[in-house]
Amino acid sequence: MSINIKLENFETIYRKTYNRTLKFIIIKCSNMDDINDILQDTYIELLNKLKKNKKLKIDNLYSYILGIANNILKRYYHKKSNNFIQYSFDNEDSKNNLEIKDESDFEQDFITKENVKEVWEYIKNKDLEIAKIFYLYFSFGLKISEISNELNLKESNVKNKIYRTLNELNTKFKQGGENCD
Repeated sequence: MSINIKLENFETIYRKTYNRTLKFIIIKCSNMDDINDILQDTYIELLNKLKKNKKLKIDNLYSYILGIANNILKRYYHKKSNNFIQYSFDNEDSKNNLEIKDESDFEQDFITKENVKEVWEYIKNKDLEIAKIFYLYFSFGLKISEISNELNLKESNVKNKIYRTLNELNTKFKQGGENCD
């Protein structure tokens, strides 16, 4: 069954598909710092297609947008692989402020708004797989079984990575900053 999407419906389409597209990009991305750029480029390309054609007839909205995201990912990393010099800008406005949500006592004892950024930077500097697991677990609220399916890992492996990293974080960022560098 085909559906028509129009430029006027862009905001509704964006809200309806955002979480699923973000999850897809997180899983496929090879650098957590690239997620926002790729997500933005995906929706800009969709917007440009809608501006150009005014109306698109597609079979599946999610598949269409995830296809755009997949093509953006390929182009993005192809361009990066062809660059011999890579630039890194440390701009406070462009950094991702991740709000980590969990119902455990760990959140109340440990995570405050002041140190979320520091914790997230620590996690991003660890293994990419750990960063993906944390993002999916704490931001999306995915279950460990869902994360293991998405990343093709064993559930025990996902659990171990979460709880080991939480213990590391607890040790490194104790209440009051006693062990902070």
